[in-house]
Amino acid sequence: MKLSDNLVTLRNHYQMKLEDVADLVKISRQTLSKYEKGQADPPLEVAARLASLYKVTLDLLTHHDLSKLSPRQVGQLLDAPDPGLRGQTLHIRELVRTIGDDNEENIELVPVKAVMGYCQGGYGDEVFIAELPWFRLPLPFISRNRKYRLFPAGGDSMLPIPSNSYVLGEYVEDWYSVRDGTGCVVISQEGIVLKKVDNELATHRRLVLHSLNPAYEPYAMPAGEIRELWKYVLYLTTDFPDSEPSMGTLLSELRNLKTAQERLLQKLE
Repeated sequence: MKLSDNLVTLRNHYQMKLEDVADLVKISRQTLSKYEKGQADPPLEVAARLASLYKVTLDLLTHHDLSKLSPRQVGQLLDAPDPGLRGQTLHIRELVRTIGDDNEENIELVPVKAVMGYCQGGYGDEVFIAELPWFRLPLPFISRNRKYRLFPAGGDSMLPIPSNSYVLGEYVEDWYSVRDGTGCVVISQEGIVLKKVDNELATHRRLVLHSLNPAYEPYAMPAGEIRELWKYVLYLTTDFPDSEPSMGTLLSELRNLKTAQERLLQKLE
């Protein structure tokens, strides 16, 4: 239950005792304990006093699961200069889904040729989504209670994931819940990328995206440009992996390059 978990998370963040919070909002310690355990819901006026005490909006207190955030992200959220950001819902829209004849959700596949159509509005188009190929993946970590979709991944920035691979993502409903360092498929109008993210939504309304390939510099993506977030689950590829070169092979290649460089310099003299 979001409210009870949030009450515990916020009280722990401020390092306050149960009786201290109860006194400040003018209720008994036993009553507050019931709220935190999910055994009872506070009336609106008490919930409003708790929200005011913890410096959050009533919407944030009741509709966002703060227990999924790291302590650092909770701190960022509460330090946001604009209180409106603390309660702003980041649910862009209802996710369009497809259901099989057995009433189970499908895993839709976004083919390479459909990527731009998906990014530029297809993600919210029932007809577009219904025409995507779909499949099921009977693996033990695939939950019936979560939503998955398969996206193409490729390009040097996604190495070491091979080119022509597909990445399975789990739909992220609450963007605030994404922890720093999480691998995500990020959908924007410009395309689909697989990145590790640093979550700065609470303070700067953006994600900082880090490529898997360290040759590429991280960059920020404003929240307004993000269409969807899907948490990385696994990738699929038909490429057979190359064997790792030995240290002797690498040293030999370096010697060959050095020799070739010396020869080239001699010709230029």
